[in-house]
Amino acid sequence: MTQSASPNDSDMVSIRVSRATQEKLKKLKKGDMTYDDVISQMVDDENWDVEKLDADLDQIEKKSKFYSFEEVFKGV
Repeated sequence: MTQSASPNDSDMVSIRVSRATQEKLKKLKKGDMTYDDVISQMVDDENWDVEKLDADLDQIEKKSKFYSFEEVFKGV
């Protein structure tokens, strides 16, 4: 894995995350990775392609029949 180049301070922003999320991110760090490296790796991974996930969910909604709780348990 290639670590990100050291950005200058003007390229950096702060993102607030819960302690639970920080602990999860910490578990994903390997070696001298930064949190920026971890997050960059996650968003660069094709499985995290938000547009593709949105398109896939749209297809599922179009092809699927969803039932309400009441419909599923009608008469039970």
